[in-house]
Amino acid sequence: MRDPWTLESGELLALVADARWFAAKGRQIESAEVVGVPVEDGLARLVVVEVRFAAGTHEHYLVALGPEDESTDAFDRPEVAAQLAALAGVPAGGARVRSFGVEQSNSSVVLDELHVLKLYRRLEAGPNPELEILRALATQRFPNAPRLEGALETPGPPLETALASVTAFVPSVGGGWELALESLADDPSWLPDRVWRLGEVTAALHAALASGEGDPAFQPEEPSGEILGLLAAAIDEEISTTFATLPEDDALGAVAHRSEELRDLVQELAGAGPPGLAIRTHGDYHLGQVLWTTDGDWVAIDFEGEPARSLPERRRKRSPLRDLAGMTRSFAYAADASVLLNGVEPPVGWLETCREGFLDGYLSVADERLLPPSRSGFDRLLSLFELEKLVYELRYEARNRPDWASIPLVGLLRLLEPPQ
Repeated sequence: MRDPWTLESGELLALVADARWFAAKGRQIESAEVVGVPVEDGLARLVVVEVRFAAGTHEHYLVALGPEDESTDAFDRPEVAAQLAALAGVPAGGARVRSFGVEQSNSSVVLDELHVLKLYRRLEAGPNPELEILRALATQRFPNAPRLEGALETPGPPLETALASVTAFVPSVGGGWELALESLADDPSWLPDRVWRLGEVTAALHAALASGEGDPAFQPEEPSGEILGLLAAAIDEEISTTFATLPEDDALGAVAHRSEELRDLVQELAGAGPPGLAIRTHGDYHLGQVLWTTDGDWVAIDFEGEPARSLPERRRKRSPLRDLAGMTRSFAYAADASVLLNGVEPPVGWLETCREGFLDGYLSVADERLLPPSRSGFDRLLSLFELEKLVYELRYEARNRPDWASIPLVGLLRLLEPPQ
């Protein structure tokens, strides 16, 4: 068995740079080296790889090495996954292991259809947001999230951080995103019939996260009087940066010259009044982050927050309306993706029905301390968060999926020219 400390830069980059979970694609890489081996158990070794960039910065990634060679990441080998689960506190010797297939910023496998083992790939020093939130939700006995069964953490060096988690497997019909697209083709009422309940579950999630009970990381906070002004300034800057870099494209012409109108709208919406208490939130909430269970209810998953944000940002307390904006924008994405991917037009009013049902379900049971005191203030603050997401979406799609740029374009035009 080769000593992982002897792996050379080129060998490490072959393991990391092309992986789906590598967050720095497109950046100029200078070198890579092993800077830590927090787990070395015979069957499984986890190594921390420091990737250095030409700009003088670096990032840390977690790679699983098997007992034989180091040519591929070994995380999805059954014997390696089972050993890591055992080290996290969940015995799984001889478990049947299957991959989730499509991976994002981390890697997950299912063991014996009972447990989900997740390996955290990009490492940052500090408390892991997902472990924090799952533990807090367990304390509150919140039933609509996976149960945390075990965790693998390290005090360092080089980082004090979480390496892996094990949660109970949630039997489900599927994820909200896939089910929304499938149902638009054969049963368009499927999601509208279930969004009220999704709103209720979301409100209960926020109430559980606002309970605090002596934990400073989860105590609700009264935001400063400048919070909306700071948010407006950040969105204003994002608008300037995004519109200055938009490619010359006829499809973008509908909004390309309207950045000043958008900036004026930001200032108008930022006058929403008191925003309500700031709390820990899901942080990356959309249809892809909820499951419809075989028992007929919604379960929220993946509490790490937005992968592109730093750890302190992902742990920051915010208005829960930011989560709501993520979900309402996800409804719009599903409606338009149905056309782009499947050629299926949603029924007239589908999007509006989903949005209104979700918000009404949320408001029917929401903790009023977390909300603006008036419905008009609620609507304006929600629109401000939706605008923030729309500008991000426009920049992302224009750069990466130009054919999808029409989705945020339509959303921006709806805000600029609301129906009478």
